[in-house]
Amino acid sequence: MIAQTSYQTQSLKDVAVNYLTKKIMTGEYKPNEKINEVQVANELGISRAPIREGIKELSSQGLVTQIPRKGTYVVELTEKDIHEIYQIRVSLENCIIDKIVKDNKLKEKDFKFLEKKIKTMEDIANSDDDFNTKKIKINREDIKFHKYIWEKADSPRRQEILFDLHRQLQMAMLFDTEMTGDLKNTAETHKDIVKYLRAGNAKNAKSALVDHIEMYKMK
Repeated sequence: MIAQTSYQTQSLKDVAVNYLTKKIMTGEYKPNEKINEVQVANELGISRAPIREGIKELSSQGLVTQIPRKGTYVVELTEKDIHEIYQIRVSLENCIIDKIVKDNKLKEKDFKFLEKKIKTMEDIANSDDDFNTKKIKINREDIKFHKYIWEKADSPRRQEILFDLHRQLQMAMLFDTEMTGDLKNTAETHKDIVKYLRAGNAKNAKSALVDHIEMYKMK
């Protein structure tokens, strides 16, 4: 049972969401695996009501599928799903890059933040952690890197769509990184994005973004 002190700064629904998300993202819950609400409630020491609320939120994020009279299952993303997710991402993030460069949204402190994220990813890739741990940590920093850029664009509708999609992006990125195994390249491919954003070159920044995404298997 999870310690009750974990609930002091979170709603019970958020506790359930965070708990289930972690199990999905770490691979403890496998694609197509059924989620047992009673078991999760017992593990967390809370009632089933917030578990159900949390599952609804995860369903809206595209992490689980609720099947009437059968239960809740972890989503399995096909290569076609992943390809579509990345297509949506490229389209929206290219628009964000155009807006950032046109309106000069990024200042030196912003570039320093992004470079720090890249350094963190490189350090993780070169660490002695096992592959699965490194993969999860790099993925988390990767999302932070891109979310920072989304927020700076001051494009609330695009940002909202990307935020709603970002959990599926995480799943897709975890899936593809598992396939490629190239964690160092995941970190390295961010450098050109920052270089061209700093230079105010939207065309090359967008090309660098595509190169970063095409590192993954998008067949």
